[in-house]
Amino acid sequence: MSEAAYAYHPERLEEAKNIALGWRIVGQMEPQTLEDAIQMLRDSSAYAAQVYDLLYAEIAEHQKAQENR
Repeated sequence: MSEAAYAYHPERLEEAKNIALGWRIVGQMEPQTLEDAIQMLRDSSAYAAQVYDLLYAEIAEHQKAQENR
């Protein structure tokens, strides 16, 4: 199989980039209360999971295409 068989998904990478940029902006805000800090940590975990899922899917698909060459 050729490299052309790999279906590149720029929308995944764009979404991961946008999530990371938003996460960076939110991370610069100081929490006003302990509850705010706890929520920010939970949100950060959710953002990280989203970015991981998007990037993992893209990498796994690319590796599978490489193995089938």
